[in-house]
Amino acid sequence: MLGFKLLSVLILLRNKTRWIRHCVFLLTGLCSLSVQLATASESQCVTTSFDEQVELDYVNDGDTITLKDGRLVRLIGIDSPEMDFQYPALSEPYAKEARHFLQQHLQLGQLLNLSFDRKKLDPYGRTLAYVYTLDGEHLQETLLRKGYAKTRVYQNDYFWECLNEVELNARDKNLGLWSHPDYQAKTVDKLNRDDLNRWGEIKGVVTGFERKSQHLWLILDNKFYIGIPRQDSSKFINILNLKLLETPIIARGTLYYSYKKWQLISSHPSQISLQNKP
Repeated sequence: MLGFKLLSVLILLRNKTRWIRHCVFLLTGLCSLSVQLATASESQCVTTSFDEQVELDYVNDGDTITLKDGRLVRLIGIDSPEMDFQYPALSEPYAKEARHFLQQHLQLGQLLNLSFDRKKLDPYGRTLAYVYTLDGEHLQETLLRKGYAKTRVYQNDYFWECLNEVELNARDKNLGLWSHPDYQAKTVDKLNRDDLNRWGEIKGVVTGFERKSQHLWLILDNKFYIGIPRQDSSKFINILNLKLLETPIIARGTLYYSYKKWQLISSHPSQISLQNKP
């Protein structure tokens, strides 16, 4: 009789242990699912449809992946720090971190959805796409939100306003690369010959305007000139309609020095960000 009771207790304990394991497994799965759904629900830059479903083979860096069919996909709308694969120590700050994040965030063999913009291939033959997980997470947006990339428009600009807002939020919080001095916008007084003919970011206050030949010029701190080509002025209507005088802005573009003035040409409104909107 005692042996029978002992056996019953052991069976009960075994079943209880199985039940506990099952509950733990279920809770773990639910937690993982809730994290995925939370990430997906955070995505603001959501497309209305997808053009292609693909399989991931390899993460090249923070803004480039390789598909199972061999195609390289460049994540459009963003620019992550450059990796130097020959001399890793020469990689730009946060290049390794951006790549590592994407490697950990995705799984090899994972299915992804691609959404195309106007231009589908870049000059290097890479496929240009907005990349989404199957649960709707926008990878470009996630990289920007965590500070592993900056916005950069190369013709394709469907989501530029949405992505720009995400970047500004990460910048304001000094997340990721925005905590590094190399990625801080400079004032005109800090520019030197090393900045010449290079893409850079300038911050300052709008102190004036000029119309000369084919450009409208915004003047920052009475020293730096941002040229908006007349043929592109319609793209800037939302900016130019504002009262910009005394407004602090960040401008990005290729910097050059001409007629004893630092200048850049802004051909797309993504190159000008208002820090405090009037």
